[in-house]
Amino acid sequence: MTRKMRNPIRSLAAKALLAAAAAALVCAAGSAPGAPKAPRREAALLFSDDTMIQGTVLLTPGRSFSLTLLEPGQEPASNKGFNKVRNFNVDVIREMTFKPYRESYERKFTISDADIARPVYHGEPYPVRELQCSVLFNNGETRSGILRSTAMYLKEKNPNTGMTVRNRRFLLAHKQKSEPGDKLSDLVYVKRIKMLDEGEEIEKSLDLEFLSLDPGSTSELKAMTEDTLTSVPVRVGEGGKGVEVLSTFGESVLLAARIGDRYVAGWPEEGVRRTELFESVEEQLKKKEDYYNERKLLGILPLDNGRKMLTLVSLRRQLPPNVGGYAGSFEFDRDGNPMEFFRLSVWLWRRAPETGAISLIDRGTFFRVRVDDNAPTPPAGICPDLWPIVKTEGKILVGKENEG
Repeated sequence: MTRKMRNPIRSLAAKALLAAAAAALVCAAGSAPGAPKAPRREAALLFSDDTMIQGTVLLTPGRSFSLTLLEPGQEPASNKGFNKVRNFNVDVIREMTFKPYRESYERKFTISDADIARPVYHGEPYPVRELQCSVLFNNGETRSGILRSTAMYLKEKNPNTGMTVRNRRFLLAHKQKSEPGDKLSDLVYVKRIKMLDEGEEIEKSLDLEFLSLDPGSTSELKAMTEDTLTSVPVRVGEGGKGVEVLSTFGESVLLAARIGDRYVAGWPEEGVRRTELFESVEEQLKKKEDYYNERKLLGILPLDNGRKMLTLVSLRRQLPPNVGGYAGSFEFDRDGNPMEFFRLSVWLWRRAPETGAISLIDRGTFFRVRVDDNAPTPPAGICPDLWPIVKTEGKILVGKENEG
């Protein structure tokens, strides 16, 4: 039996047409009625092989960059996944730079059942590179960390005529690897993205003015953006004076505090009433399978005419009774003591107005605290003095003004 050979020219032509159609669809995305709009910027891209191109850049509509922040002096290799994450799009950045923090040559290997401690390496070495990203925002702030691999699209333009030459796609990957026998120099990466236009103006930091709460009475203050549920640092001066929150990129914020042994958040009081909607969300929360198997609904906050909903939740990881039989289902510290964690978090749900069905789409956390396995779950709730939160004239007013 003979197999029919495909025409290679026709095959290549078909692939080229499909690629061109895909690029055109991507670059046109967001222009259709009802489709989300993707911010666009004029930018120049410099690559590690010193080539440079420029044009209009954008991400997939509805997608953003996600940068896991590193503390000053912290090595990317020591990142354990508990760092703050910053989400943003091309409209708020001035420049992005990428540099290698680890480069190596690795080889494929197999492990023998007879000696699992001695892997058997074979084949030629292949290059591996991991990248760190630094972002300069429009307000002058700089943040460094590990960028989640993201596809960026570019309408390449002729710098002399300004006419679009072609549509291109680049994967901004945090890790690269090539084929056996290749060199590290064969792994070309985007080294710098320089924006050529102004972008969106964003504030650098905002003062917090508390109308009824004494910041000095709190042990900790936390802030989170309302739209992307991104943790934002809060700075508190001596004696609770001069409180400010760093840039929120134009988003509204939610606030939380630790007062004594209690963890509280600013939340509307009507959101804690046990309405029919509250109880339906509570039922869904209990059904949700999650690492945190003790979940308590503290408050709801409908958004977008009920199509979305923020929920304030208390979470705890309780060790299962038969913990000894399931390796990996629990954690121990260096002394062999069981580790459990409490969180005060905000979960974002999407709600279908026609059916009332809700689904979890995002989550953010104010506090993550280690607790002993026999200790009670820390008390949590709302604080009327942390609500409402109103941004006005370059500052944020928090709470209601005391009468008299």
